[in-house]
Amino acid sequence: MTVPGDTPLTGVLRTFQGKLVRGKDPKARDWIARRIAALDADVLCLQEVEDQDALDAFHRDDLDKRGIQYPFRVVVEGNDRRRIDVAICSRLPITRISSWRFWPGPDGAAVFSRDLLQAEVTAPDGKPLRIFVNHLKSQFIQDEFTLSPAEIAQERERIDARRTAQAKAIRAILRKLRMTSRVVMTGDMNDAPDAPTLAPLADAGLVEQIGKGTTIAGPKRNGALTDDAFGDLSPHMWTNRHRAKGVTTFNLFDQIWTSPDLPVAGAHVMRRTQISGDGSDHDPACVDLDL
Repeated sequence: MTVPGDTPLTGVLRTFQGKLVRGKDPKARDWIARRIAALDADVLCLQEVEDQDALDAFHRDDLDKRGIQYPFRVVVEGNDRRRIDVAICSRLPITRISSWRFWPGPDGAAVFSRDLLQAEVTAPDGKPLRIFVNHLKSQFIQDEFTLSPAEIAQERERIDARRTAQAKAIRAILRKLRMTSRVVMTGDMNDAPDAPTLAPLADAGLVEQIGKGTTIAGPKRNGALTDDAFGDLSPHMWTNRHRAKGVTTFNLFDQIWTSPDLPVAGAHVMRRTQISGDGSDHDPACVDLDL
């Protein structure tokens, strides 16, 4: 490809099912940056990041201008055909990273839909903190409207089996590493913390923290912080609102599981200021660790 003057241009066009994968709307990115600034986390775990260049561009164009800097940033290309990966950003030194994207499932193929990204971070007490971020199998059913009830039920069973296999893989990896202390397992789990599909995480000795947490104020588009106005919509903590076929559900898909030895001083969800979501349809969850 050339432009006038025969100047060559190089680049990568990412596509999925014949369609160009486009970047997130700048206004939505700016709002997400406001939320990250208000969250003020030392370690930030992200889902649905296209690649390292996209993460670095978001840091440069949206975070840095707000004085938010994460010098340690990592994305490893995962398995998702839509090019959505998981990422870790940190103010604390990342001394080591590992990707478990090729860990095999029961059929021998890679079990993780995206990746299980592992980073070792040097905590303020000088000791390593092992952080894992993942994005487990979605509940989305392709072309659900064309399927019969029996076919939908069969597809849900297949999806739940895949998510269960992923949770079992996490348990197996922790046991392989003999890792029982100073572990944080986080991400979009795509199911409730007490769902049978996620039981292997509890079996591995991890404890989910966000379900018993509290909400904190989130910024409007103009930056003004607003307290939770939607907490009474559900009797339990939630980070995702989904409406389909006239039914609205409130889900705690975004979770943080920790090993019992970690001193958790608080767990929170930054509540959205508009019901459809503030730049994202998921609200960020966080824990405060007394390290």
